[in-house]
Amino acid sequence: MTPFRGTILACAWALLAVAATHAHATATVVPLPAPSAGAQVQVFFSPDDGTDRAIAQAMAQARQRVWIAGYYFTSSVLAKAIDQARERGLDVRVVLDRSQVSLRYSSATYFHNHGVPLWINARYPVMHHKFVVIDQDTVGFGSMNFTRAGAQQNAENFNLFRRWPQLAGTYAAEFQRLQKESAKYRPGMVFDADGSTEEKP
Repeated sequence: MTPFRGTILACAWALLAVAATHAHATATVVPLPAPSAGAQVQVFFSPDDGTDRAIAQAMAQARQRVWIAGYYFTSSVLAKAIDQARERGLDVRVVLDRSQVSLRYSSATYFHNHGVPLWINARYPVMHHKFVVIDQDTVGFGSMNFTRAGAQQNAENFNLFRRWPQLAGTYAAEFQRLQKESAKYRPGMVFDADGSTEEKP
């Protein structure tokens, strides 16, 4: 894990450079935080940096909300951290890809059985997001799926941005958009070709 502090965050510049050099593309430009904000990004590289434990620790420090959108989700470490956040009375929400409904080892069943609010997104061929919004000023994202293999076996990256409310707010808005177009999870749910749900016979 490599921390960077200061007014300029390396990853932030990389993100904003893409928007600046592709003026014809539609992009959201997020202002850099003021120097006084003390913004920080923690960069994790799997499989050696304990990425799942770091994300779980960030969730354990949450005081308001934990919103997470993921493609594959089989990590027991993160599933338990999410459930513990729910037990503390936080605003906890999960949006997963449709593949998680039928995947044998998905955390979808665990979330449902523990009362964690869960939505399934079938709007796209693949809902490939991997991000988490914590409180009003922390957001994490990267290549890593929320799986044991992603954290402990694969070559992956994940970045936790702290004290950057504008960036967290941008991802919170995307989460709400995903949630709005998703279906509330129920056991046995199936999807039509257009992504709408129907009852399983």
